[in-house]
Amino acid sequence: MKPIAPPEVYRAIEQRFPEGLEKTRQLLRQPSVSATGEGVAECAEMVRSCLAELGCKTETFAKGGHPLVVGYLDVGADTTLVEYEMYDVQPVGDLNAWRSPPFAAEIHDVEGVGPSVIARGSTNSKGALMGHLHAWKVLRDVDELPVNLKILAEGEEEISSANFIEYIRTHKPQLKADGAIANDYSEDLRGVPTVYLGVKGCLYLTIWSKGNKQKGGPMESEIHSSNAVWIGSPVWRLIQALDTLVDRKTQRPVVDGFWADVRGPSKRDIEMVRELSRKFDPKAWLKEERTAKFKYDLPKDKLLLKYLFEPTINICGIYAGYIDHGGTKTILPHQAYAKVDIRLVKDMTVEDTVRKLRAHLKKRGFGDLEIQIHGPYGAAKTDPDSWIAQAAVEAIRAHGKEPEVWPSSGGTMPAFAFDEYLRLPWVSTGLGHGSRAHAPNEYASIDGMKRFMLGEASLLYAAAQAHGRDSIDAPRRRPRELYEKARSTT
Repeated sequence: MKPIAPPEVYRAIEQRFPEGLEKTRQLLRQPSVSATGEGVAECAEMVRSCLAELGCKTETFAKGGHPLVVGYLDVGADTTLVEYEMYDVQPVGDLNAWRSPPFAAEIHDVEGVGPSVIARGSTNSKGALMGHLHAWKVLRDVDELPVNLKILAEGEEEISSANFIEYIRTHKPQLKADGAIANDYSEDLRGVPTVYLGVKGCLYLTIWSKGNKQKGGPMESEIHSSNAVWIGSPVWRLIQALDTLVDRKTQRPVVDGFWADVRGPSKRDIEMVRELSRKFDPKAWLKEERTAKFKYDLPKDKLLLKYLFEPTINICGIYAGYIDHGGTKTILPHQAYAKVDIRLVKDMTVEDTVRKLRAHLKKRGFGDLEIQIHGPYGAAKTDPDSWIAQAAVEAIRAHGKEPEVWPSSGGTMPAFAFDEYLRLPWVSTGLGHGSRAHAPNEYASIDGMKRFMLGEASLLYAAAQAHGRDSIDAPRRRPRELYEKARSTT
C-alpha cells in the first residue's frame, strides 16, 4: 500500500471500524422503502443527523415524494466535490427467501466471501452511505478534509430521483464544484474494483391492457373463464403486444425506429473495452449473478460492447387475474399490466423513445394499451481523461489493487444531472464487495466495508492532489497509459 492520506487517518479508521460497522447496521435496521414509503421519513432524519454531526450545514428538499437530504461542508479547501448518496431501498420481496429478516442486519458467513451483513440496502446503497459518513467523521477527528463537500442523499433513487433532479436543476449556483463522485462497493468476487465512467438512462413504464368497447374483453371485473371461447382476453393482448417489442431469439429490441438515435461506441470506447476485456472474467460475472450462461456466444470484447452500449427492453413483472399459489380459480381477467424498463444509451431521449413505442404498438393494433411513465432520465458519460477519473484510479492503486476502467455501465443512476445541469466530471468507484442488490439475501462483506472506508479517505486526498495538478495544466495520462504503466511495474 502506498498511502495517499496521512498515516494517522488510516490508523484511526482501522481502530474505529467496529464503531463504523455498528453505525452501518443501525442505518440498515431502519427501513426506507421508497416504493411504499415505509420508514423513509425516519431514515431521512437519521441521515440528516449524521450530516449535522459531521459538521455540515443541513437542509431537506421535497416537492412531494421523499426528501432529498443535503449537507454543505466548506473547510476552505481549493477543491470541492459533489457527493451523491442514496438512502432508499427496494421492497424486500419474498420474506421466506431471506436467511434472516431483511431489516435485522444480521452477520452471516457468505460462501466464498466470508462474514457479511445481510440486509436490504447493505450493498445498494446504505452501506456505502454510512461508510462515507463514518470515514469522513473519523478523518475530521484526526485531520481536516482536503476537499469541501456538497452531499446530496436522496430517498427516491429506486423510484424516479424526482427531488434530486429538481434540486440540482434549481440550485446550480449553490452546487458549483470541481467534480462529482457517486461511489459504492465495486469489487467483484475476485476482489477486482471497477472505475465506472458512464451509466445508461432508464425509462420505467407500466403498460396496461384493459377490456374496452373497441377491442373487447371484460370491462368492469373478471368473469367466468368459460367466456374465453367468445370474449377476448386483455391478458393475451398484453402478452401479444409485449412479444412485438423484442426479437424472440435474442430479446434484442425491435421497436420501429428504436435504433435510429443510438450512438455507438467511439474509437476511444472500443479501445478501452479491448483493454478491459483482457481482465474481464465472464465466469466470475455469471457466478456473482447466479446465472449459467450469457444469451450471446461472443468473444469478451463483443459481449462487453453489447452490455455497455446497447439499449434493452426488459419485463420486470407481469400481473393479471388469479396468481395465488395453490388452488384454482377459473376466470377471464378484465385487465393486466406489465412493469417494463427500457435502458437508454447516449443520444436516446425519453420523449422520442416513448413516441416510437406508442407508434409501434398502434401500428400493430395495440393503440388502446395505456402507458404510464415513471420518473425517467437519460444516459450519462464522463471524460476518461478527466482529473477525477485519474484520482479514482490512483486512490485504488494506493491500496494495492488495479481497477478495471469501464467506459460505461449497464446500470443506471441519475448522473445525467451532473452532465446536463452542473457540467461536472464525475466518477463511480469504490473498494469493498457486496452483491444481490434488489434480490433476497442482499449482502455486504465486512472486510469490504473496512476497505471501502479506507479507500474513500484515500480518494479525497487523491482528488485534492489530482485537481491541483489539473488546475496548473499538468500532463494527464489516459486510462490505457495507466494500465500499461501498471503492467510495467508489477
